[in-house]
Order: sequence, then structure tokens, then C-alpha cells
Amino acid sequence: MSNTVILCVDDEEIPRTLRAMVLTRQGFTVLSGVSAAQALELLDQHHVDLVLTDQMMPGVVGTELTKMVRALRPQVPIIIVSGMNEIPDDAIFADRFVSKVEGPEALFRNIAEVLAHYRPDIVSPIATLKNSDSGRLSQHETPIPPALRPQ
Repeated sequence: MSNTVILCVDDEEIPRTLRAMVLTRQGFTVLSGVSAAQALELLDQHHVDLVLTDQMMPGVVGTELTKMVRALRPQVPIIIVSGMNEIPDDAIFADRFVSKVEGPEALFRNIAEVLAHYRPDIVSPIATLKNSDSGRLSQHETPIPPALRPQ
């Protein structure tokens, strides 16, 4: 995972910093942007394996940034995170739309699944996440690769 670069975009410092910290602990290299404009600059200057953007940002929202990224780099997967429960119509341009309420494990699972789809050499196949109480997966849990498991 250390070669996997995630561009994390959020106008709010605390969520952006926390996401970057958690993703770094999982072995990802994280580039952070505070706006769509900065995200596009970073995308132009660096290799990026996945864009993770907040939906609600001033100026250009996540779905608009998604359309811009698709136009410039159609091969780069994009995940939008949002505190809103309603999925905007133009979220179809993203690979996933993840609720912040779902927590970090859902985010890790979605990142793993999207990367596995685009880059099977990075995450292949999705491994198991052990339930901390029983050591087994419950019926509703989705496996998470070891590199994406919370530590």
C-alpha cells in the first residue's frame, strides 16, 4: 500500500487531517487539498491512485470536482464522502458515495473495493477482517484487506 497515493480533499481542516492521518496509518501516501482548485493542481503535479473528496465545500462541491477529475484523468477512481444522507444526482460520476456516518471501516472497505476494481495489483483480492470479539466475520460485515484494517 505504501505506493498507493490518495488525494484527500476537504475544506474543513479537522476532518481532512483526521482522514489523512488514518489513511497514512493504513500505509497510504496522502496528499491533502483544501479546495477543488488545489486538488486539480495536486492532480496535475503528482501521480494519484484515488481521489477522496468531501461533497459539501464552498465554491466547487465534490460532485463538480468529480466531473473535472473525470475530464482530466478518467482512469483515476473517485470516492465522495458526505455527511448528507441524500445522494445528489450527479454523484453518478463518482465510483462511490460514502456517508461519513458509516465510519472509517466503511470508508476503508470502499477504498479497497474501488482500488481492487481499478488496480487489482494494489488490492487483490479483498481479504478478511476479523471481528474483534469473536475473531470471525458477522453476517453483515464485508471483508477488508489487511493493509486497510484499522490498527
